[in-house]
Amino acid sequence: MTFATMAQAGTPPAGPGNIEIFNKRSMVALEGYAAQAGQEATVEVLRGGQTIGIGVGTLDGTGFLEFNHPGGECWIGVTPTIKPGDEVRVSFSGEAFTDSAITASPTVTEVAGSGFTATGNLPTDPENRVRGTGTVTITGTYDPADPWFDPARFAIETVNPENDDDKTPPGEDPGLSDNRAMGISLVPDDEHPNGEPGLWDATATADPATGTIVGTYTLFTEADYDRVLEGDHVFAAWMAGEEPALGLTQNEFEEIPGPGMGGCPPSPDGQVPTAPTTAELSSATGSTSVDVAWQTPAQPADAPEVTGYRVAAIGGAHAEQETAERTGGTSVSLDGLEAGATYEITIEAYNGRWSAVQSLGTVVVGSGTGVTPPPDGGTDPGTDPTTAPGAPAGLTATSASLDSADVTWTAAAGATGYTVTATSADTAAAVPAPVTVAAPATTATLNGLTSGATYTVSVTAANANGEGPAATATVSTLTAVAPAAFTLTRVVPGHESITAEWTAAAAGNAASPVSGYDLVATPADGQAPVTVAATGTTGTVSGLRNTVEYTLTVVARSGTATTRGTVPATVDNTVTPTDVVTVTRAQYRADKREYRISGTAQDATVNRVHVRLGDVAGSGTTIQLNVPVAADGTWAVDLRNGPTLPTSNRINVTSDSGASTVTLMTRTR
Repeated sequence: MTFATMAQAGTPPAGPGNIEIFNKRSMVALEGYAAQAGQEATVEVLRGGQTIGIGVGTLDGTGFLEFNHPGGECWIGVTPTIKPGDEVRVSFSGEAFTDSAITASPTVTEVAGSGFTATGNLPTDPENRVRGTGTVTITGTYDPADPWFDPARFAIETVNPENDDDKTPPGEDPGLSDNRAMGISLVPDDEHPNGEPGLWDATATADPATGTIVGTYTLFTEADYDRVLEGDHVFAAWMAGEEPALGLTQNEFEEIPGPGMGGCPPSPDGQVPTAPTTAELSSATGSTSVDVAWQTPAQPADAPEVTGYRVAAIGGAHAEQETAERTGGTSVSLDGLEAGATYEITIEAYNGRWSAVQSLGTVVVGSGTGVTPPPDGGTDPGTDPTTAPGAPAGLTATSASLDSADVTWTAAAGATGYTVTATSADTAAAVPAPVTVAAPATTATLNGLTSGATYTVSVTAANANGEGPAATATVSTLTAVAPAAFTLTRVVPGHESITAEWTAAAAGNAASPVSGYDLVATPADGQAPVTVAATGTTGTVSGLRNTVEYTLTVVARSGTATTRGTVPATVDNTVTPTDVVTVTRAQYRADKREYRISGTAQDATVNRVHVRLGDVAGSGTTIQLNVPVAADGTWAVDLRNGPTLPTSNRINVTSDSGASTVTLMTRTR
């Protein structure tokens, strides 16, 4: 295929080859490199000297090769979003010769029709023409400072194969124009005038003050007006400069950017982010937390901004996990860890999609890897006393809950910090990790206690000379009583989620108020259940896997005492989350077997859609498979030379997440 004829005026002289850049389609075609036929060509897209896309392929016998187009090669890793000013550079395996082109700045932004006004008293016309006047205006922008843009090497094109009278069905209006491609030049000449006298007129202007290009067609039959308005509208700009640096940039209105065929890598907005690989891990002496600080790594050009992170500490005696999500910022503190235990710290980055989990290494909690601040938040730690402090006075421990106790004491002279511990003679009672408190604070809360158990609470004061004797007190937590029975009333599956409703559970006794509910979704494939807490009588479990069957259970909590909700026969609590796909555009052009289909999918996490002919989901002749779903949930197919659309006009779309839909195609020509 060749596109050189699209530049009407000022066509550059022939060189050893030509680089054609279809920036809206992220497509590049190499043409005419006959001397390099059979060699491997490496094509790079560069912005500001940095490579944002790369592809490798073998030139055919005519020196032709294309990327991101059916029958061509894919870009490697990411399909670049090509923009004005980007350089496309090609090198060859068999010789040192290289070539390059700069993407020109003219960009189509709008196509508008005035409407066609038929003249009065239409003459009898054996060709059935409807005469009158209508205009179609193509508007765009360009950079007046673009050194690679030459107005004499620029053309506006409207291409419509139906604008040939030999393709007009009998009895239909053939129009006046017989031009498949109708071009307008900013600098017309005798060989390439704008319009044809008596058939159609055209004008084009470029305003450097506003950076605006406007081209206007004036058509004299309704058929010509309709075909120009419905055609493909293109800005075609030859690269200005010294030959043989030939480059033709074609910006095609309404073309869909990104991957042009199934199986090619997604464009930057469909890529998962790059997570940090290193971070500063610190844990102050005696603490039960780890501070994590990192830097956002470089992301692919044009990729969505990284807006959040998920940081986790995995380890401890019971393989517990503490997770924190961070929106903005590059540091977080993971609290409530086990003192003295080793944890692996992991991180994920989010840009509309979550990255893979990246390990940041391990840290021992309370190991003193961080800096302990001076007393009172000052900068001078002051003069250390010569002895360890004595036992704190006035120690009290009280519990008004099922699983915690509040501890207070009087400050000990010379103390820089305190350690609060709890022990119990009841071997079944949970023993919380020690709590460290920096002076001058003299209060602490012990969490994670067992309801109904009696504990001995000890507080010791310490400074640089050591730890002093302990002060002790006893405390008993309240006895937990399970909530009364309650009923699950409704379960509704959604996209990667299940929503449930239930009646409120009554407290088992006055000392045991209902503290909340847990929604537990247990998958049928044996993987770990997903649990979400709720406080009211409705809740949603998110983060599930579409197409996997889950059994939903609701549990009422009163401290550690629990009651599982009953499921009446009228309620089905075994459900399957599902994706939802829609089709927002479905057009087919018969002469090129071209499909333009776009839509949405609720599942935007590494999801793909598959488009086929027919009204049976997942079967029928393939239009395009493995179409990536972007981070915003949109997907698009722009395919030429596809299968012939059957007379039923019906297609089906399925997704990797289990959704499907059937719709009708609109035949455009």
